[in-house]
Amino acid sequence: MNSEMQKRALAAREAHEALIDLKRVVEEAARTTHAAELEAVHLAIDSKGPGEITTKVRTVIDRLKSPAFDGALRRALQSLQTAIS
Repeated sequence: MNSEMQKRALAAREAHEALIDLKRVVEEAARTTHAAELEAVHLAIDSKGPGEITTKVRTVIDRLKSPAFDGALRRALQSLQTAIS
């Protein structure tokens, strides 16, 4: 295997790892949002019960706006570009 192909293979591996990190964050965000959705439905049906979805939704927003999420996305894109160059 030549050095250029090794570089591309390593970049593809790095992109894959970054995308797995992003997948974990998105899956957790989806689970948290789903829990907030179920709680909101419950509150819509029975508004007497305690409940607050704002905290859960803010947590999701904060994770998706985090530097770690942006960094993983940037790393995936850069690695993918390297893999095809």
